[in-house]
Amino acid sequence: MRLAARDVCYARRVICAVGDIILETETLVVLLLAAAGCALGSVARDGLVRRFRSRAGRADLGVLAANLLACAVVGCTAVLGSPLHAFVVVGFAGGLSTWSGLAIEVAGAMREARWTRVLLHVPGAFAIALGVYLAARAITGGAA
Repeated sequence: MRLAARDVCYARRVICAVGDIILETETLVVLLLAAAGCALGSVARDGLVRRFRSRAGRADLGVLAANLLACAVVGCTAVLGSPLHAFVVVGFAGGLSTWSGLAIEVAGAMREARWTRVLLHVPGAFAIALGVYLAARAITGGAA
């Protein structure tokens, strides 16, 4: 027996049913929370990068700061339930972090033949980010 979308809508908490595509209310809420968190995280990242660029003349340090802050946020909040996890970890921390931005900064340093910066940035950024994440998990009582 095949249920029509209207039957499924009536039986479950469904907000959208078009043809064979059925979107439950809970799924939509998680998607919207992740999108809102991502928007806030992206704006925060842009602010950090702009601040470091204007004050220190180095956007790469702003990218690194954004990535480290995102690692700390994930480390502190990784045990949250689904809706909050979607907003904070998937959304905010996902929008805040930008490993592709780090790659752009490293590529720029390579073009300028700043090899010391390249050699320190790549493994250094990863090692520091991992350390920040693990420290945040330890401080908040989460298991690594």
